[in-house]
Amino acid sequence: MKEDINLYSPMEPIPLAKKLKAEMKKRKKRKGYHVFGNGTERKMFLTYRRRGLKVGAEPILKAKMREHDGGTLIEGTMRQGKAMPFFLFWNGFVGLFFLFSLTLWFVDDAPIMFNLIFSGIPAVMLAIGLTAAYKTRNDPPEDPGTPQEILDFLAETVDARPL
Repeated sequence: MKEDINLYSPMEPIPLAKKLKAEMKKRKKRKGYHVFGNGTERKMFLTYRRRGLKVGAEPILKAKMREHDGGTLIEGTMRQGKAMPFFLFWNGFVGLFFLFSLTLWFVDDAPIMFNLIFSGIPAVMLAIGLTAAYKTRNDPPEDPGTPQEILDFLAETVDARPL
């Protein structure tokens, strides 16, 4: 789900960027879910998640900022991610290594311990990835938040309102 966002803040771009940067610095050591990100006076990237936890399902705002009527116009896209693409990538990538290791059992005259280790590690990684994908599909991860969390953060921090 991608959604276009147009917000207006009465602050000019440089003071707005400085205020957001100061707020991000304060939030750096916070635990739990919160809005954080980076950017300049022209670009902005904000997400709502726990620091260090990337599930892929968190809301993300990518925007450009420009001066407009004595304030700042924030134009960008907001999207709510999904966790499944990561698992598809993981299992596809590890699956290729596993298939390659299985072919070595038949075409190479390597010692059995080498073949066991060489095919065992990707097999375990593949099993972990498939289990995680299955659990994520049946039990979605804890609530990753909504795009509204980011919009609320911008409204209270820099008084950004829909245009």
